[in-house]
Amino acid sequence: MASNPCSACKVLKSVCTGECVFAPYLPSTEPEKFDRVHRIFGAKNVYKILSNETFSPLKREYAVKALSYEAEARIQDPVTGCVGMSLAYEKILNNLKEQIVSAKNEIVATMGSDKVREYNDIPMPDDFLMTQNQQM
Repeated sequence: MASNPCSACKVLKSVCTGECVFAPYLPSTEPEKFDRVHRIFGAKNVYKILSNETFSPLKREYAVKALSYEAEARIQDPVTGCVGMSLAYEKILNNLKEQIVSAKNEIVATMGSDKVREYNDIPMPDDFLMTQNQQM
């Protein structure tokens, strides 16, 4: 028996053993993560995902992060979840792009096209989507 049960075993009031599939991904230090995931998806469904033998530990880590993110989105917006968040950010992005074009046109009209510099896309950092295990 583990001296400090994982957050799933605490909530489910079960004994947290060394073979607990929840323990590596839902530690006792993050009880709110399991609460969200359990509330939206149910512990049984999360257990099925984490106990899938074809999943590597890295895939399980990704799965828990994705489930946690989706659960948080569903709590915030029960109808659209992540899709609603994505659409809202897409709308903001399109609005900002329109503002950039408008500002650029205004600068061109004021200063002339030869004085306006093109902006370049900001490169994505190489470690942007890495997990903690991959960064070590």
